[in-house]
Amino acid sequence: MSRYFVLLAVFLFAGCTIVPDSIDVPEGTQLVSYSKAVTSGASAQGQKARWGGLIVGVENKPNQTLIELAHFPLNHYGKPGTNGETSGRFKVQIDGFVDPIVFEEGRSATFLGTITAPTAGMVGEQPYIYPTIIADDYHMWRKQQVYDVNTYFFNYHTGWYSPFYRFNGPWMYPHFNRTRVIRYENGPSKAKLPTRNSGASKSSTKSTSQPLRKDKQK
Repeated sequence: MSRYFVLLAVFLFAGCTIVPDSIDVPEGTQLVSYSKAVTSGASAQGQKARWGGLIVGVENKPNQTLIELAHFPLNHYGKPGTNGETSGRFKVQIDGFVDPIVFEEGRSATFLGTITAPTAGMVGEQPYIYPTIIADDYHMWRKQQVYDVNTYFFNYHTGWYSPFYRFNGPWMYPHFNRTRVIRYENGPSKAKLPTRNSGASKSSTKSTSQPLRKDKQK
């Protein structure tokens, strides 16, 4: 019985640490959702947020980088669920240079940071106001491809594999069994974000040519 409770405790403890360390927050931390930031305006600035989605583009400026994402709701792992419709776009501000090859267009990513003033921009020829966060850290999710594979029934009467099988009778019945195969692809190595110097008027920039930590991808 004691062994059962030990295993249960280990399972419950593991269930509390399913969010990647880079985007995890202490228990009780209030995070502002994307929709609330859109409707709250300036009152949401300065608060913590954890948003994610698909990377649309990267804009390297002289002293900072802006990453544009299409927002999708996060699941309990902190991963964007990109199967539905996007609820809008947002930008992530990073002080210093980051390589666009790391933040590849179409990749799924989650950012943890502080809400700042929105950024004005354009989507095509339409003006757009982007909710914006200043990034503290991020997690890049592995590429995932899902395949549905048909499984075939071996017909002992004909000696052939077939998508049809028979019950006890002369008629053949369709065999609809499918197997889902999920393939993951590793992305480029993760580089630590440049460190912001809050005590100076302008943030200092550190080189990101050598990653300080291995990429933790799920």
